[in-house]
Amino acid sequence: MANPKANAKSTGSSTQPSARRTQYIVGAIVAVVVLIIAVVIFAGGNNDDSSTSNTSATTATAAGGSGGTSAGPGENQPVTYTGDVLTPLEDPTNDAARGKVAPTLSGYAFDGSPLALAPTGAPTLVVFLAHWCPHCNAEIPRLIEWKASGKMPADLNIVGVSTAARNDQPNYPPSKWVVDMKWPWAVMADSEAQDAAVAYGVSGYPGLVLLDGEGKVLARRSGEVGVTELDAWAREYLPV
Repeated sequence: MANPKANAKSTGSSTQPSARRTQYIVGAIVAVVVLIIAVVIFAGGNNDDSSTSNTSATTATAAGGSGGTSAGPGENQPVTYTGDVLTPLEDPTNDAARGKVAPTLSGYAFDGSPLALAPTGAPTLVVFLAHWCPHCNAEIPRLIEWKASGKMPADLNIVGVSTAARNDQPNYPPSKWVVDMKWPWAVMADSEAQDAAVAYGVSGYPGLVLLDGEGKVLARRSGEVGVTELDAWAREYLPV
């Protein structure tokens, strides 16, 4: 026959350690659960911050030069555009881009200040220039002469785009070149990839793109043109 006292003593001594083990296990489980919850909350917070940061970066890239911020000075500047790229100019008399809305350009001047090329309600002549191009060097004085003669339409805006900048070619840097040439209008510095020129379908320098007040292409041409011919060309396409 079993001894009741012995059984009672044996039972009492085995129950106490078992209770402790149960407490330890429960405590460990609670600690693990708390740790998991903390990790989930921390990871979730990091994902939210990452999403916000990515969205801001995308917005900043899309805004380009029109965002009001300034870039550092440079002979090349980043250029972004909105709208459809114009087909490269091949035949000025049968230009497929005529009547299409030119892309809006957002970029910077040489000093890094924002500069946009967008419809203003008035006609605009965009002149793509390369500092090393002899035809561009010949054309700038003609454009200035056209303005000084009083024959240039009073409401015509002129904007220059310095493109294809190369430090191994004459008249570098272009920022000094346009000053030496006494260029009197605003100048946007194109990117190294010539994004502005590509967007406007420029196929030669100087590249002239005549736009109406809504930004639609009236005409495009490439190469040198005398003052008389330039005046006649512009007036042929400008609204009366």
